[in-house]
Amino acid sequence: MENLLSDKWEVKSKHSSEEVLQRWRTLCGVVKNPKRRFRFTANLSKRYEAAAMRKTNQEKLRIAVLVSKAALHFIQGVKPSDYTVPKNVQEAGFQICADELGSIVEGHDVKKLEFHGWVSGIADKIGTSVTNGLPTDNEALKCREEIYGINEFTEAESKGFLVFVWEALQDMTLMILGVCAFVSLIVGIATEGWPKGAHDGLGIVASILLVVFVTAGSDYRQSLQFNDLDKEKKKISIQVTRNGYRQKMSIYELLPGDVVHLSIGDQVPADGLFLSGFSVLIDESSLTGESEPVMVL
Repeated sequence: MENLLSDKWEVKSKHSSEEVLQRWRTLCGVVKNPKRRFRFTANLSKRYEAAAMRKTNQEKLRIAVLVSKAALHFIQGVKPSDYTVPKNVQEAGFQICADELGSIVEGHDVKKLEFHGWVSGIADKIGTSVTNGLPTDNEALKCREEIYGINEFTEAESKGFLVFVWEALQDMTLMILGVCAFVSLIVGIATEGWPKGAHDGLGIVASILLVVFVTAGSDYRQSLQFNDLDKEKKKISIQVTRNGYRQKMSIYELLPGDVVHLSIGDQVPADGLFLSGFSVLIDESSLTGESEPVMVL
């Protein structure tokens, strides 16, 4: 008996191997109430489930790490070194185009900014000075405007008067009156003949047209007034350094390369790169509705 109860069958109070526990359970499998009998030994089925779950989680984690590494390698592999300066931009004396500048600023792309030599490098590529700003030569400014465009949004076309007439006709009450006018004309002409039987129907039609043109005319005038007010609102002046001198100009005269000076409460007139300053906090709520602060690059 002592030989049978060797180390091969001994169940230790702690750290017994699964092999020993399984043999012990197999040997004592015929005992009465095995759950009570084995209550002080490890539950092998639960241990197997936990091991399987750990293995599954480890595999998921391994896959996630591999996917993350692959994505990181892909991102690092897509380098901005493939950028080619368009021919017309080179001929004008610049080394970076408007689309590339836009992708750097709007996308807050630090990698591209680094590739182009940070702010000083981009200043060299667009032919400006971070201290003196742009030269005031008219021909050079016109050439820059042709390459990079002007600093204004594309305005939506104003609605014409006929559009407001059509919108006024969409009123449900006027539609019902129009149906009534049509029925009145048919019934009146059929019973009393033309033109006596058409009086009521034509009267309704005249009333509908009067309401439509008065409403459309009022909306059209309000639209014109709103456009005028909007244009006045957009007449914003800004402090800019050109040719070493600080001057005041309209935001519509700004060009890439201008050095703009901002004060507390100023509206940022264009996308740009940050040169110097302190405690600068900007949000894009007036354009995007988002009040989250930006530290444009």
